[in-house]
Amino acid sequence: METIEERAKAFCENNICVDCGDRKNCDRGCVGCCIPTFSALEWLIQFGKSEHTGLTRWHDPKEELPEYIKVVEVKYKAFNKIMMAIAFRLGDLWSGKNKWCIDGTSVRIDHENILGWREIQE
Repeated sequence: METIEERAKAFCENNICVDCGDRKNCDRGCVGCCIPTFSALEWLIQFGKSEHTGLTRWHDPKEELPEYIKVVEVKYKAFNKIMMAIAFRLGDLWSGKNKWCIDGTSVRIDHENILGWREIQE
């Protein structure tokens, strides 16, 4: 995962027009220009929205998995209900399948029951 500084730099590069002189009257005609930055408040609101989206996004375990033994928040199905837990992923040396363990317990979650995962933020 990128650091806050890296995400802030990427956001600025993608959303702030550096070609316009005062950045208040941008006509969006510049290369890479997405929004005019007519006030610091507008910029902060846009940055906050983009950060919130990235921090609260659920990852599909069929598309991407966290690093082994990295503790993450998981959403899984059990007892015909959607449950949430703090868990980590292990690999089984014999079968090669992913196994999930709820942190601090010996409870395991079948990989097929994991609906999504997301990183735990500071």
